[in-house]
Amino acid sequence: MDELTARRAKSFGPVATTYDRVRPGYPPDGVSWLLEAAGLLAAVAPTAGAAAPRRRVLDLGAGTGALTRDLVGRGLDVVAVEPDPHMRAVLEERVPRADVRDGSAEELPLEDGSVDVVVGAQMWHWVELAAATSEVARVLRAGGTFGLMWNLRDERVEWMAELGSVFGGEDAHRHAANVMLPPGAPFTAVAARDFRWSQELAPTDIVDLVATRSHVQVLPDDERSAVLARVGDFVASHPAVAGRGRIVVPYVTSCWRATRT
Repeated sequence: MDELTARRAKSFGPVATTYDRVRPGYPPDGVSWLLEAAGLLAAVAPTAGAAAPRRRVLDLGAGTGALTRDLVGRGLDVVAVEPDPHMRAVLEERVPRADVRDGSAEELPLEDGSVDVVVGAQMWHWVELAAATSEVARVLRAGGTFGLMWNLRDERVEWMAELGSVFGGEDAHRHAANVMLPPGAPFTAVAARDFRWSQELAPTDIVDLVATRSHVQVLPDDERSAVLARVGDFVASHPAVAGRGRIVVPYVTSCWRATRT
């Protein structure tokens, strides 16, 4: 990982509270698609005298808990691993029912074969690929699911494409179809699927949303202020969004999954 990428990966902590407030969650049907291959969508009654089947999920790089909240709400036993202490503090406050742990994709604080599903939202592009893949394979049981997802701007919507041109970024490169694992990684049945959905934000939230983007966070102060001023001008003047009390922000959530062999 080069120096700039490392800086960007660590840029979210200082804006953790804002990140939690304005960053989108994830579409429930997309989350269900990631879980279904591991059989976690329907409750399974144990046989007489047997313990209930494990339903344990690792939320990898959990951030402030946007995905964690959904997983906990489904009645799953969720371990949420997050390396940044500021993000982790918000996560612990927002999702007290999760087992929140300090750790990284490259050094997971879990036992071998101890989870049924590993999911990572908006984070796999920050990892050291070989080490992270090895750790995921280690903690995931045979037949378990490894799932990844990214929220991408839906630039089929004209104003979203124009907004993207105002502040830049590289959403297109996060598409799940581009996920590659190291040669020999013990995963099969690879699949990818996209889900369209949206969130609603106040106009000022759009500026805050852009401010949480890593490539904006690492800009010098004057350049970052200029970018955010341009975003504010765009929101105030573009006919598709100007003057609205709430703005519907369209996304494509790109999902990828594979099965541990």
